Amino acid sequence: MHKLKNIIKLTLVTLLVISLYAFASNRYKDRKLTDVNITFTDYSDPFISEKNVNKLLIQNNDTIKNLLIENLDLNKSELRLVENAMIRDAEVSVSLDGLLKAVVQPRKPIARIMGSTNAYLDQDNLIMPLSQEYTVNVPLVYGYNEKVQDKTFELINFIKEDEFLKRSFTAVEFDKREEVTLSVRAFSYKVRLGEVEKLEHKMINYKAFVLKMQKDNRLEGIKTIDLRFDNQVVVTKK
Repeated sequence: MHKLKNIIKLTLVTLLVISLYAFASNRYKDRKLTDVNITFTDYSDPFISEKNVNKLLIQNNDTIKNLLIENLDLNKSELRLVENAMIRDAEVSVSLDGLLKAVVQPRKPIARIMGSTNAYLDQDNLIMPLSQEYTVNVPLVYGYNEKVQDKTFELINFIKEDEFLKRSFTAVEFDKREEVTLSVRAFSYKVRLGEVEKLEHKMINYKAFVLKMQKDNRLEGIKTIDLRFDNQVVVTKK
């Protein structure tokens, strides 16, 4: 008798759970989106707008408030975002009250490649296209080819981690021997860096020399600063 009571209780509980699930599923089935919230992890370089992210999230003729949640494929929406050339990563979700949320991590350019390849080099050492919505102020790279991509990435990252160098250099130019010449923002002289190697040593010499010449107000008379030789800075005057 006791065993029979337990079976009846278990059956009733099971039926109750099934009923609640069916009720909740039916309510969820008819639930509509209420709004869209788009958040960028970085707002400094808006290479893609919220408007265009919105278009990628919902690709049909329905308005937000007429779109049923069950008709929205979150995986496909997320995939459309990460496949966009301006987006590094994205996460899409929908809350219980029908709010569609998208957290978008944009790609971040660190240099602009000029010439036959007109594009950006991003923070992952990948080539990304130019944006029709925004232009960022990053160092320009001339003489680029695939063989110098890693060297470009190493050099640009080294420069941008040092505030003095970041303020100083505006362009990187590779010659046929893959040696580098740097252009300077405030002066007309060029810096012959040579191979992308011993960067810390070369730049310590460069900063010490420039600071001394600035103090003496003598930088305007310089044509080139050559850092290719160990333990010395070779200067050509105008």
